[in-house]
Amino acid sequence: MSFEYLLAATFGIGVAGVLIQFQKAPALTLEARVKVFEPEFAMRRSRRARAGAAAWIKTRFSSVNKSKLDRALFEVPEVVDLLVVNLRAGEGIYRSFATVIPRCEGELAKEFSRALLGVQFGAAFGSQIQAVSVAIPQPQVIEFTNKIVLALDRGSPLATMLSELGDSARAEIRNRLLRQAGKNETRMLIPLVFLILPITVLFAIYPSLELLNFGFI
Repeated sequence: MSFEYLLAATFGIGVAGVLIQFQKAPALTLEARVKVFEPEFAMRRSRRARAGAAAWIKTRFSSVNKSKLDRALFEVPEVVDLLVVNLRAGEGIYRSFATVIPRCEGELAKEFSRALLGVQFGAAFGSQIQAVSVAIPQPQVIEFTNKIVLALDRGSPLATMLSELGDSARAEIRNRLLRQAGKNETRMLIPLVFLILPITVLFAIYPSLELLNFGFI
């Protein structure tokens, strides 16, 4: 068997394999390939769009919820003090809320107003007060509602517990303000180091540089 015969046989087998491959899976045109991959691309793009929208909504609502919780914390001491005054004057828990809440403003007052409205329509006062802690999941508000429910269930002295809660809320507010003040001091160093200090140094050395240039000339 000569070398030329082997070369011709190999070439023929290769050509036959190529022809069989073309017959099994004909090549797709550009239009067909675009139509095949278009749904997958659109699906991926829609998934990315939904993920971006979900991330934006989550960030937006988390910031709004955080600001709402902060406002509710600052409202707790005032509401507590007014309730303590009414309770020590001899009024009941519900009557104290009915007297104080309509005269208050803010996120906490809105939720307690909804609770009082629910009581007027026949709901239990304890369950409505407990629902406030679900609407405003702030630790001080949760403790506030738990003390009220505990006083309703066991008859505990609510005025004393609320007075202690007011002191605790003021301490928490004071700690937050101190932490915020520390962060503001750190932020104030940025314009001081990168803006005011370079300008001060420039004003200090500029006359000397001008004097040196004049002496050199």
